[in-house]
Amino acid sequence: HGCLSLPMLYAACVALASLKAGLTSPCGSRSVHDCVAQALRMERLVREGCVPAWFPTLTLAVYVVIAAQLALGRSFQGSAGARKMIVWNANPQRHDYNCWGSDTEEVADCVLIRHSACTMLVSFYTCLLVTAVCNRNVKGSQIVAEHRKCLQELFPVEAPSLLSYVERSVESNSSFWRTHRRYKAQSIFLSFAWTLITFGVYTELLQDAQTKLAQGVFFVALLCTYVLQYTLLRHVLLRVILHLEGVKARAAAMAYCDEEGVLPFTSGHAIYVWFSVRRNVQAQNEVAYQNASPIFAASLMCAAACSVWVISELSRRGMSVFGLTSRGGASLMVVASACVSSIFVGVFLGTLLDIGKLEEAHARQLRIAHLRLEHTRCLRKAYLAEPEERLSSNQRHGAVATAAFLDARSRANSDFELDFANEHDLEGALAMIERVIFLLEHHDVKPTIFGVEIGSKSFQVVYAALLSNLWYLCVWGVLIPIMSVHDDDKS
Repeated sequence: HGCLSLPMLYAACVALASLKAGLTSPCGSRSVHDCVAQALRMERLVREGCVPAWFPTLTLAVYVVIAAQLALGRSFQGSAGARKMIVWNANPQRHDYNCWGSDTEEVADCVLIRHSACTMLVSFYTCLLVTAVCNRNVKGSQIVAEHRKCLQELFPVEAPSLLSYVERSVESNSSFWRTHRRYKAQSIFLSFAWTLITFGVYTELLQDAQTKLAQGVFFVALLCTYVLQYTLLRHVLLRVILHLEGVKARAAAMAYCDEEGVLPFTSGHAIYVWFSVRRNVQAQNEVAYQNASPIFAASLMCAAACSVWVISELSRRGMSVFGLTSRGGASLMVVASACVSSIFVGVFLGTLLDIGKLEEAHARQLRIAHLRLEHTRCLRKAYLAEPEERLSSNQRHGAVATAAFLDARSRANSDFELDFANEHDLEGALAMIERVIFLLEHHDVKPTIFGVEIGSKSFQVVYAALLSNLWYLCVWGVLIPIMSVHDDDKS
């Protein structure tokens, strides 16, 4: 077992680096997780909440387990272990993962160990890649922060209250997703489904295994794969969802800040402040899109590629999805990847569609405010014209009628309380709303993902294509084969 020196050497190097970080730390009471995170350069990931504090230690342990499993897999090569690695062949003596033997019992240990190593390897590096992409530095965040600071200095009364309202909406939405039991249950279910799909097809080989070592390796890999998938769904991909949910929360806050009374549209100045803050919010959304778009692109490409391969195999071989997964190996991985990636693409597209609807609500809310201001102006004119009509009908009373007119006019203004300082604010708000609506409808830059405008017809076509793909997999891969089996049994 000389090949086990690689994981042992790596573990020794990380242990020495962790010990050095603990000894050279200014505070002597650092935990083991902090030292390992510093040694693996994962401090930023833990600090920003992308991964839990124990993830660096899990990473070290999983790497050692994978390396040990790969090393053990080489000791179960069989009689033709030196041959080229090929997953399937017509040769009846060669089984999955290039394990050779005359019967199932002879290759059970080799298949179990190599399948455990390959499955953990895929799950582990998928989690690491997604983690790295989610926490990359994006352009524009510093400029957005400077622009926000300038807005607060330029409009010291209105801008801070509106920006704090937007941030409260984002934080409330984020805390809701982090503590929501539904998403936690979905993460547990998807992690369990992935683990069950990838390991369930080889559970029957546990009885044929000749050594306890192979069985132990299989169960350890099963547990580690579940923990990795749960970490990926519950922490890493949740960060991507929170970026998109933050965009949706900002769009909703800007759409309904007038109705909530945070920044009432009562003057042209208030509407201009809203428009200026909206530009800063859009810049924040662009930064969030830069964080989320790589994961969305990877999920979309994975779902498309895996689904095309699965559909081609189903149509060419005439089997169901269950029959395809029972082949094990690459077929099992591709089917599981197609299902999980399609689910996440559906979640991302659904959130983006909601964002597109809320972006359209901005112009709609301005039009509603315009109608409200027009209604206010009409009411004001009616209240002010009523005493004049009374004066024209009672001109014979002279000074008494003039005094009554002035008293009725002042009483009308006091009874009909308005949020406007004078007529100039009302007219300025109406004029500013008309200009802002024209700008939003004709010259506003719409948010895009890969050049496709969010909420547009093309975007909706992509979403419909994804749903059609899922229905195709369900109907032709599951329902129709099951119905065909029942018909064959009856005949």
